[in-house]
Amino acid sequence: MLKKIFKKSEPTHEEFRLVYDMFYSRVYRDVYFITKDCHLAQDALQETFVKAYKHMNRLEDKERMGAWISTIATRTAIDVLRKRKGAREVLTEDIMIQEKNMEEKGSDTLHIVEANLVREELLESINEISAEYREVILLRYIHELSIREIAHSLNINESTVKTRLHRARKKIKEKVQHDPKRQWIGGE
Repeated sequence: MLKKIFKKSEPTHEEFRLVYDMFYSRVYRDVYFITKDCHLAQDALQETFVKAYKHMNRLEDKERMGAWISTIATRTAIDVLRKRKGAREVLTEDIMIQEKNMEEKGSDTLHIVEANLVREELLESINEISAEYREVILLRYIHELSIREIAHSLNINESTVKTRLHRARKKIKEKVQHDPKRQWIGGE
């Protein structure tokens, strides 16, 4: 569909308005998820679409526009947080799996409460790792980008992406295992 919209290299204002309308919710959700602040999220959202408009002609595969804009949004939100010298959380694969399992099983209240507590502790652990690790975790497990797509989006090697993902998961695991208050969710 998007290939039909952008026949020329630079979109018209109407075409870009269509892109904005199509991806507004997704981008807002992405940036809010990182910033956890509606004002910062609005700033990151606006910056994201400005960057996307300026660089739309660089996008080779128009069908991957959603992933491309989400990558811009993620990096922009992290940059906004860096400017504020603060960082928020992202979900990991473990949390996503837990949430899917809860939905499928129709878990009772006790399981839901326990899962929410686990989720909060994992999010807090993720909040404590560096921005470059949070970035690859978000792109991999929230946006479900492949290693190759992440590498292309971040302009780094695939092996660097794999290394960052491995180190991010390892750091989160260490935080959970070695923090006495988190031992109940899988620590020693």
